[in-house]
Amino acid sequence: MNIILYHSVESTCAQKVRLALAEKDLEWEERRLNLRRGDQFSTDYLALNPKGVVPTLIHENKVFRESTIINEYLDDVFPHPALKPPEPGAAAQMRLWVKTFDDDVHPSIGVITYATVLRHQMAQMKSAEELAAHFANMPDPARRMRQMSVHEDGMQAAPAAQALNQLDGVLTRMDQHLETVPWLGGDTYSLADCAAAPYILRLDQLQFSRLWSDGRRHLEGWYSRVSKRNSFQTLLENYMSQSLQELFREYGRRTWPKVEEILAVRA
Repeated sequence: MNIILYHSVESTCAQKVRLALAEKDLEWEERRLNLRRGDQFSTDYLALNPKGVVPTLIHENKVFRESTIINEYLDDVFPHPALKPPEPGAAAQMRLWVKTFDDDVHPSIGVITYATVLRHQMAQMKSAEELAAHFANMPDPARRMRQMSVHEDGMQAAPAAQALNQLDGVLTRMDQHLETVPWLGGDTYSLADCAAAPYILRLDQLQFSRLWSDGRRHLEGWYSRVSKRNSFQTLLENYMSQSLQELFREYGRRTWPKVEEILAVRA
């Protein structure tokens, strides 16, 4: 089968692909990168993925980038169990949700995670000169400027508040959609649920579950169903260390009052 996945433990995009691999019960070889150390900017990895992001999948000596494209490829090449609805309209709805998580949620969660936890880790791990070099290595200038701002000011930074408000809007739409169907793609678990689950898990790990437990009961029910799947357990087992999980919990608890303050202004 010869599937190789370059990934990191904290990457939500990599988790999305690991969910699809687990749903299909596929065996794969691991190439784990430490993003805080900057492994993704090595010459060898940039030759595989010029954006310097994870995941990257290699199958039969062919390189695939971008988690959404990887998951579509896996579902095409390994069609059982199917992770796309058979009806074209439902498949289009599924892809729209995947796109929502790619375009709106992924950058928002990235900013919120960095503002809450990762900026503290980076400040402890790197000198000022090393931090400057880390930011300079980012190929995407917009991402670089967002992260530099958030590194300095945390959730006080304008990009962090914008990200939180955008995320909150998507959660409302999810809750409304899930009032009528059990899964984002309709009646069956699909690539849309693979796309969504890592981000809701991230919020849960940050102790932000009140974003759905305080009134978004359909979203809460969906997350409960997702959490019971064997594939979801692969995101928790053998990857994120207990120490890293505790960092997420601790810094998330400290940040929650600011989250409430930002969302109260929107309300």
